Amino acid sequence: MSQTGSGPHDFGPQKEDQATEITILPDSERVSARPEETLLAALSRAGLGYRIGCRRGGCGVCKLHLLLGEVRYERTVAESVLSDEERVEGICLSCRAVPITNVVIELQEGDKLRRVLPLGFASGFAVKFRAGT
Repeated sequence: MSQTGSGPHDFGPQKEDQATEITILPDSERVSARPEETLLAALSRAGLGYRIGCRRGGCGVCKLHLLLGEVRYERTVAESVLSDEERVEGICLSCRAVPITNVVIELQEGDKLRRVLPLGFASGFAVKFRAGT
């Protein structure tokens, strides 16, 4: 699934060191993904979460609809987790999918985007708190 264009919502390939933009529907939230960062990692870093499972590509709980743009997988994803038919329909695993263009994704029916603490927030707070005592 890909679409090319120009401007701030360019869905063409990004430079290797350039961040990509992720638009999450139905909430229309936007976050940036760092180079080589998965969709799930970018959402987590931005303090957003939804229903997830193993975070390793083995369960399929984190499936999303890829509506626009392109992603790649650094590691092979088992057919039992993400079938060829699902890939053709635009389904991707957020824990393994790395955006290579700006993307528009949609949560599965019944999933809700929620605000959570970004990864590492609590541990960073604890270190600062101890250092200040």
